[in-house]
Amino acid sequence: MSGMTDAERLDDAVHVLHGPGGNPARKEVAYAAYVAVILVGLYGFPLLRALVIAADREAMASSLRSPWSALVLIVVVGSVAAAAREAGRVRGPIVAPVPWIDQVVASSIDRWASLRPWFGYSLFAALFAGALSGLLVGAAFAGARAAGLWILPVALVVGLFVGLLAGVAWLLGQSRSGSTVDSAPLPAAFADASPWVREVRRLGVHDLRTQSARSNRIVGGVHSGDLRAVRLEAARPITRGRGLRLRHRGPIMTLVARDVLGLRRSPAAGLVGLLLCAAAAAALGATLGSSAVPPLVGFVAALVSHLGFGALSEGLRLEADTVGTPPLFGAPPVRAAAAHLLVPGATHLITTVAVGSITGVAVGADVGAVLPWLVMTTLFLAGASLLAAYRGRPPTSPFNPVPSVQTIAIWYSFPLILGTLLIGGMVWGATQFPTNGYFVIATWVAAVWMIYAGLNRVQRENLAHRDV
Repeated sequence: MSGMTDAERLDDAVHVLHGPGGNPARKEVAYAAYVAVILVGLYGFPLLRALVIAADREAMASSLRSPWSALVLIVVVGSVAAAAREAGRVRGPIVAPVPWIDQVVASSIDRWASLRPWFGYSLFAALFAGALSGLLVGAAFAGARAAGLWILPVALVVGLFVGLLAGVAWLLGQSRSGSTVDSAPLPAAFADASPWVREVRRLGVHDLRTQSARSNRIVGGVHSGDLRAVRLEAARPITRGRGLRLRHRGPIMTLVARDVLGLRRSPAAGLVGLLLCAAAAAALGATLGSSAVPPLVGFVAALVSHLGFGALSEGLRLEADTVGTPPLFGAPPVRAAAAHLLVPGATHLITTVAVGSITGVAVGADVGAVLPWLVMTTLFLAGASLLAAYRGRPPTSPFNPVPSVQTIAIWYSFPLILGTLLIGGMVWGATQFPTNGYFVIATWVAAVWMIYAGLNRVQRENLAHRDV
C-alpha cells in the first residue's frame, strides 16, 4: 500500500465509495447543464427578445455602440466578481463531503489531487453559466434584429471571460477567508504550479470541513423553506458597534431605533443598499425624463431598487423570523412590521426622490413629471418587502408533501418578480401616457394594494403560528 501513487490511492477510494461506475457527479453536472440549456431556450430567449423589441430596436442598437455599454459591462463584471468572492466566503467552489475530507484530504495525498474534481466541476459551472448568459443576451439582440450575427461570438467570449473571472474570485473568496494553519505546504518541486493549484493547496482541513457542513445546512434550509436558517448560516459575525446599547423609546420608536442600530453594526449592508437605491434612482429618473432611454432600463432599475430596499430591511426580516411569538416591545404584529418599514422606506424615498429628480432634470424633464412616479416606487417596494419577509413556508399539495425545486424557486422569487414588473410597468406607462387619469388612478390603487397585501400577509402568518 505504501508503494501506491496518489492517483492509485484516489482511484481505490472512489471505487470503494461509488463502485465500478465511478463518481456520478459528472453525469449530474452534465444533466444540470442540459436542463439549463432547455430552460434558457424555451423561456429565457423569447422573454429577453420580446423585451428588446419592446424597448425599441434602434435605441438598443445605438446603445450597443455607445460608451455606456462599456460602462455597463464594467459594472456587471465588477459586481459579479465581488458577489462571487463574497459567496466563496460562505460556500466556495470546493465543497467535498465531510467523510472525504476526513479520510482522504487529511491524508498524505496531495491536496490538489484530492480536491481537483470539485474544483473542475465548479469551474465548468462558472464557465458554462457565463457562456450561456452571453449567448442568451447575444441571441436576444440578434433575434430582435438590434444587432447582427457578429454579436454571438463576441457575447460568447465576453460571457466566458466573466465566468472565468467569477470562478477565480469564487476560489479566492474561499481560500483567502480561512486560516492556513492546516493547509498543505507547497513542495519545492511545485513552486511554479499554476495559481489555482496554489490556491487549492491553501485550503485547510478545518475550513473545508466547516464549509461542507455549512453547505449541507444551507441546502437543507432551502429545501425546507427555512430562510431564517439560510440567513444565519450566510451572515457575517457582528464585530462593530458591540458597545452600542438600545434604549427604550416606546413600542414603535424602539423598533425604529433597533433598525438604525442594526445598520450601524452592519455598515456594509447599509452602504450597499444606499448605493443600489441611488443607482436605481438615477436610471429611473433618466427613463422617466427622456424618451431616448429604453423602457427596459426601467425594469432593470426596479430590480436593482428592490435589492437595495432589501439590503436596508434586515430589521423587517428579523421581525418576520419571530412571527407568532409574544411581541418584544408591546407592538402588535402588523404595527411592528409597519414600523420596521420606516427606516428602509425613508432612506429609499429620500435617495430615490433626490437622485431621480436630479437625473430627470439633467436629461431635460420637469421635477413634477418624475416626482410622483419616484414616490410610488417606494410604496411598491414597501409592499413587496412585506411579501418577501413574510413568505411563510413553500406551498405543498396532498399528493406531494415535499415541494419541488421549481416550486421553491417560484415561491422565493415571486415578490421580486411582482415588484419588478409593477414598477417597470409603471415607468413604461408613465413615458407613454403620463396624463391619462385612468392610468394614474390604477397606479395608485396598485401601490396601495401592494401595501395592503403585505400587511394582510403579516396578519395571516401571525395567526397561522398560533395554537388554535
